[in-house]
Amino acid sequence: MEPIIIDVPAKNNYTILNVSRSSRVAQLPSPRPNLANRRATTHEGSNIMMRVGKSKYSDAPATLTSLSISVAKGCTTAYPQLEMDESYNLVVDRSKGIATLTANEVWGALRGLETFSQLVYQPKKNQYRVRTATIADSPRFPHRGVMIDSSRHFLPVGTLLQNLDLMAQNKMNVLHWHLVDSESFPYTSVKFPNMSTLGAYTPAHVYSVADMKKVMDYARLRGIRVVPEFDTPGHAGAWGKSFTHLLPTCYNSQGFISELSNIMDPTLESTFTFLSSFFAEALALFKDNYMHFGGDEVSYDMQQCWANNPEVTKRMKQLGYSSTSQLLNYYWNRLFSIIDKARAGTKKVVWQEVLDMNVPANTSIAHVWKGGNIDDIMNEMAKVTANGHRAILSSCWYLNYIKYGADWGYIDNSNMRLRGLYYECDPTNFQGTAAQKARVLGGEAAMWGEFVDATNLIPRLWPRASAVAERLWSDPSATFSADAAWPRLHEFRCRMMNRGFPTEPPNNPDYCPFEWNPNYTEL
Repeated sequence: MEPIIIDVPAKNNYTILNVSRSSRVAQLPSPRPNLANRRATTHEGSNIMMRVGKSKYSDAPATLTSLSISVAKGCTTAYPQLEMDESYNLVVDRSKGIATLTANEVWGALRGLETFSQLVYQPKKNQYRVRTATIADSPRFPHRGVMIDSSRHFLPVGTLLQNLDLMAQNKMNVLHWHLVDSESFPYTSVKFPNMSTLGAYTPAHVYSVADMKKVMDYARLRGIRVVPEFDTPGHAGAWGKSFTHLLPTCYNSQGFISELSNIMDPTLESTFTFLSSFFAEALALFKDNYMHFGGDEVSYDMQQCWANNPEVTKRMKQLGYSSTSQLLNYYWNRLFSIIDKARAGTKKVVWQEVLDMNVPANTSIAHVWKGGNIDDIMNEMAKVTANGHRAILSSCWYLNYIKYGADWGYIDNSNMRLRGLYYECDPTNFQGTAAQKARVLGGEAAMWGEFVDATNLIPRLWPRASAVAERLWSDPSATFSADAAWPRLHEFRCRMMNRGFPTEPPNNPDYCPFEWNPNYTEL
């Protein structure tokens, strides 16, 4: 079978193929394909049935006349949700000169359109060829995310939209938006405008309600969920810049004021009155059924700001509690009651410490980020799923940690901060029952923002996050090897760059047929 040819006038460039933004890592040959010897592993590792005919360049190839798209049923929800159906079938038929894409829901059609774009290559200027193929595809995990941090460094809306385009091209479907933290509060609350007025770095470092709606709508059109994170009760320093009563005074063991508080005071009823009003507004704004409530790294502040504060301990005893652990349980029970009242059915995601500290939150989803090596990480996953929690894994994929060279394929179990376990790590590769493994929703690549802003978010994330995307979409047996992945990662990096994104080189010296060329006006 021969490839199908598309002749494109020079003025059209690539726009004929720039149909929709969602894709798993491409696995086409690059940059000059030897199609004659390629096997059906062109989409290696996906849940795919695929037939690819042998082919060679031809002087008289067939012509592709149309791409027909059929969606079986309309949208059951206006915004994508965890339960969305992303499966699709794609046939490129040379004998008929047509391509057919069918999906149960529009979300699957988006994924299939991007796979179609992966079948297209350019042997010469103004000419594109499409590989013949029969594909039935669906993701391995329903939750495939990227976490970005807009508190440590503000990320302009345009940068967020760029990242959404790249997420969609990689078939990633969750933007975990770590909106606020101790350093700044860029989220605009209509009810409490001083939260951002006093908590943001400057008035320019703020997301308006219109900005956040724009991000959500842009994501929706690409089949991406937006899950916001409001980290509580710790990491709350910026909350207290406008509501000082939220944060108690902290003392060291000698009784001296030790530092600015970074944790909320759950012994004051006014704390929950405020949180009730705040989250009612936030839950009305964000459309996803899931919301992330943080909960990490509170042990130190519980000692300094709760246990060492005589006023807090006095009120704690009046509430009937004798330990700060009991007080923490009280906080989470009160908060989750507030959330259930504000929007029934909201799924609550928390960092794993909340559940490690025996907080009775059995309906919560555990976001696992701890673990010193692969064994530790898998033990963490086994523990939270054994306790009945659904789980999301990020421990292996902290992309803000970088190392010289191809760190996405680097293994160093002695120093996880330099880890490159992107392919070696599998969210379900732990000792546990089938029921436990069924509780694993997927994973997220995390990009914390201490050293990341709009200047380097895109190149630092991509294509390293493409490795995570492939791991979460594809069959684990076919995407385990980092050595086998590097040609795919290189080729797909070129595809992302050809769409105008400054994605960094993932390997050793190489080149792309179309190098990234920024628009720059000489001074």
